[in-house]
Amino acid sequence: MIEVAGFTVLVAGTAPYLLPRTKLTPASGVILWLAVLAARALALMMLALVLVIFLPATEIFERTTGWCVHAVVPFLAAHFGFSGHRLGDVAILIPAVVMVSSLLLAIFSLRRAARGVRRWLKASAIGGGPGQSVVVGGPEIVVAAAGLHRARIVVSTGALANLDEDELAAGLEHERGHITRRHSYVAVLGDLLFALARPWPGSRRALDELRFHLERDADEYAVARTGDPLALAATICKAARSSNLQLSPGFATLSGPSAPTRLNLLLDRPAARPSLLADGLAKSIAIVLLLTVLVLVAAMPELAQAGIGHAAGLAVHCQQ
Repeated sequence: MIEVAGFTVLVAGTAPYLLPRTKLTPASGVILWLAVLAARALALMMLALVLVIFLPATEIFERTTGWCVHAVVPFLAAHFGFSGHRLGDVAILIPAVVMVSSLLLAIFSLRRAARGVRRWLKASAIGGGPGQSVVVGGPEIVVAAAGLHRARIVVSTGALANLDEDELAAGLEHERGHITRRHSYVAVLGDLLFALARPWPGSRRALDELRFHLERDADEYAVARTGDPLALAATICKAARSSNLQLSPGFATLSGPSAPTRLNLLLDRPAARPSLLADGLAKSIAIVLLLTVLVLVAAMPELAQAGIGHAAGLAVHCQQ
């Protein structure tokens, strides 16, 4: 069962890279790439668990580590207590340690970014603005959604001075789309899954695609409410030229990922229409990947129990 799930992740996890990104609905794109990241993260976790449980029982591992250091380098064995078994045990733990360290680093970075956004907003806010937004000082054109739990729309004085009424309305609706659709939580989840899936080539691309479709979803939210894609395109252009603020899960700006592609879709509305075939394939692949993730999650307790028994057996073997 685990082997079948792993093969499914390998095949279905590769297929999304062949789909045209502009022919998917934003919602399908978000679900698809979130499923890709989740499947990659779980597959690597299972691989690390399998290495710890089953690799020590293989003949090649026994031959590689089943030697005595005291017979080869007596000084090291006498003073440091090294043995082939200990070095082998450390080696098989490296993938798990790398994954856990990457996840903890990602959590720390997200917390630090969230605190930075709160401090910046507290220091820069100068009053209320249009559409229940918060106005911050500065000449840059900034229209953003700031925060996670209590997200607020942020507008700079530079944006108020340089955007016309329609452009400002489009920008506000774009950021309101991020807040209404809880994009910040999806972005945080994507970052955490990427932290686990980082060693797998292509995971960075999957994270970039997830962010692209989140921005597209906010674009379409704004267009549906203002009916003016050109105004939103003009706002994105002005913000991209003016603002140098860094993107983070707790701070979504107009000039987010793949701005040129998004602009083309706003300027050429027929090109933004999804393909029924591509979108249907995306949904099917996402369902397959999510079902595979459930299989992997269900298999983890059984593997963990087997690992406990295997570890006990190794301890008895080492004592002998």
